[in-house]
Amino acid sequence: MKLERAFFLKVYGYEISFPGFRETAIKALEDAGCSMAWDYYIAAVAGYNYGHQQQLKEVGKLYLEECNKEWKKKVKEGEEKRRQEEIELLKRKKQLLRRKRQLLTEE
Repeated sequence: MKLERAFFLKVYGYEISFPGFRETAIKALEDAGCSMAWDYYIAAVAGYNYGHQQQLKEVGKLYLEECNKEWKKKVKEGEEKRRQEEIELLKRKKQLLRRKRQLLTEE
């Protein structure tokens, strides 16, 4: 039987679903004469976890970029809204000043 990385990754997958499976499988391999079974298993799982962590880092980086884009968009929308509110406030002030002048000139 040829023990490949894929075999040990399957053992790892079964270990996640059925705790204790790893020990049973590795013991069976050792009983069959594969004294390096644990070493092969650890190397396969370590390689998988390293690759998985690298993928997560890349995904995290992309997600952070998307979050930053959304944040900038919301900040820009907030600034535009604030500007519009300031313009409306200035218009109201002008209208109040005009009314005040009219009232003062009428007296």
